[in-house]
Amino acid sequence: MTLAGAGLVALAARPAQAGLLDKYRWKRRLLLVFAPVKPHPKLVVQRQRLKDAAAGLKEREVTVIEVVQDSVFVDGKLAIELNAKNLRKEFDTTIVEFNVVLIGKDGGEKLRRDEAVQVEEVFKTIDAMPMRQQEMRQRGQKT
Repeated sequence: MTLAGAGLVALAARPAQAGLLDKYRWKRRLLLVFAPVKPHPKLVVQRQRLKDAAAGLKEREVTVIEVVQDSVFVDGKLAIELNAKNLRKEFDTTIVEFNVVLIGKDGGEKLRRDEAVQVEEVFKTIDAMPMRQQEMRQRGQKT
């Protein structure tokens, strides 16, 4: 099985386009969830996984952004300042695709899946990042 077949895409640390998500850069990690419709089965699974891992997301300073149909939600609240079409274009996904994209504090894309992602995989990816390692050392956590 290829990595692409497993839902992974080889990634360079491609920075997000200037403007759309700049207010989060260097402050928050972003987990973007793209779904074509609200009752999409993968979206339902992803939401439950994220809900169950809320404490870990908070500790790792992750903001969840859902792009569903023509709407964008930031941590569950409608975000009229963000445009769904522009975010899909920036992150190279179409309105009929399901994708989960992890963006680091530096604005670089760190992980992309076309299935509901296991939160442990997101945490493992984040915890391996140099900035996260530094945060854990500063908080006296085991790295």
